Amino acid sequence: MEIFTQLGVDDSLPYQFAIILIVFIIANFLFLGKLQNVLEVREEKTVKLENSADETLEKVTSMQNEYKSKMDNANRAALKNSTDKKQELNQKYTAQYKQSEKEVNTFVDQSRNDFGKEVASNKDKYLAESDALAQSLVQKIIQ
Repeated sequence: MEIFTQLGVDDSLPYQFAIILIVFIIANFLFLGKLQNVLEVREEKTVKLENSADETLEKVTSMQNEYKSKMDNANRAALKNSTDKKQELNQKYTAQYKQSEKEVNTFVDQSRNDFGKEVASNKDKYLAESDALAQSLVQKIIQ
């Protein structure tokens, strides 16, 4: 009791306690209850958003992996397609090249043979003329 009297507690303590209790009930009704409700709603939404964000990140990661795998498959298919077409065109043009080369070689051989025959036929003629020209020259030198 002495401690209470030193603190200044007197007969007004129950009244002060009642006033504080009434003010707390009114504040709880007007302000603290609504503030507690806002805090609970905010916490609930924040936690839900974190969970939603985690789910969204997982979904994005799975979509990203799926995209990468589809792109890899598409790249492989495109590379295979282009390689196949390249080989097909290479075979086609190689066959055409060989056919053209064969025709050119045949033409060259034919031309060589014709030229050889022409040279052989003209050789005798030119040799005969050369003998006549040589005789003519000898005659001119002698005179």
